[in-house]
Amino acid sequence: MKKINSLLLLLTTSMLLIAGCGKDGAVGPIGPAGAIGPVGPTGSAGTNGTNGTNGATGATGATGATGATGTANVIYSNWYTPATYTKTTVFGTVNFTADIPASKITQEILDKGTVVVYGKLNGYNPVIWPTDQVSQLPIAINYMSGTTPNLDTWSAVYTVGNVRISLTSSTNAYSNISNAHQFRYIIIPGGVHTLNNVNLKNYQEVLQALHINN
Repeated sequence: MKKINSLLLLLTTSMLLIAGCGKDGAVGPIGPAGAIGPVGPTGSAGTNGTNGTNGATGATGATGATGATGTANVIYSNWYTPATYTKTTVFGTVNFTADIPASKITQEILDKGTVVVYGKLNGYNPVIWPTDQVSQLPIAINYMSGTTPNLDTWSAVYTVGNVRISLTSSTNAYSNISNAHQFRYIIIPGGVHTLNNVNLKNYQEVLQALHINN
């Protein structure tokens, strides 16, 4: 009887082993993702770096030269050479005139400003008037015409937009005028103090003060 039971147990075990050796089943589906883990603790802050050293202060620059006196409001013309003169006779005196357009001469300039006219009278013999000598008008020139003394007077009259040059001779010595004479004007508006300390009769001093060419 004991032998039969052992045989049955062996047979049962063999059948279980045969049943357990069957073909593997299919792989199951992927399971859902697990929950995100908690954020780790913040790391400690790093130490601050040391500040750099300040650079040395640069040397002070040299003082610039003093600027020239401003002349922005002063107006001056180029040299003007009248090609012809108009001849008139008033009470027996011959008068020669030439007009120079001057659009910058306004009524306000006539009322509050200053107009200065200079002449370069190269139409004369250099013995009477040195070549390229410049003087402020009015100009009076005394000389002998033969044995007769003569006085030439050059003057300028300013009106709005115009400068009129005029010549008279005490002996009415001329029938016409040389076109070698030249003139230029300077307009100084009221309130401009550029030439306050300048002798307007000294042409070179005026040139220097206004920084203009001869």
